Amino acid sequence: MKSAYMRFLSLARMAATLPGVPALDPVEERLLNQFASFWGNDYAPTVLEALDIDEGISRRTVQRRIDGLRSKGMIRYESDPRDQRIKRIAPTDLAEKYFSRYDQLLRSAARNSGS
Repeated sequence: MKSAYMRFLSLARMAATLPGVPALDPVEERLLNQFASFWGNDYAPTVLEALDIDEGISRRTVQRRIDGLRSKGMIRYESDPRDQRIKRIAPTDLAEKYFSRYDQLLRSAARNSGS
């Protein structure tokens, strides 16, 4: 019998190819998930904070992947209400759809794992 996590991974691999959400490379997916941990705590990181979000990824690579996530419609910039020069990274409706899909997969995996 598969664990819920193994079932989730299997479902997630299939979901990555479904239409409606753009394909993300592993670094984009990693960054998006890291941004989600901020958003889940009602905080939108600044672009400068994002450049140092992951020690394993160079700042240049992070900037390119942020640009990629923006062009794919997964994130948007919002001006900080206190300082218009500061840009914060926020999810788009498409990103919300992406996370909702994975939430459904996780629930399905847990429900059907028999655990």
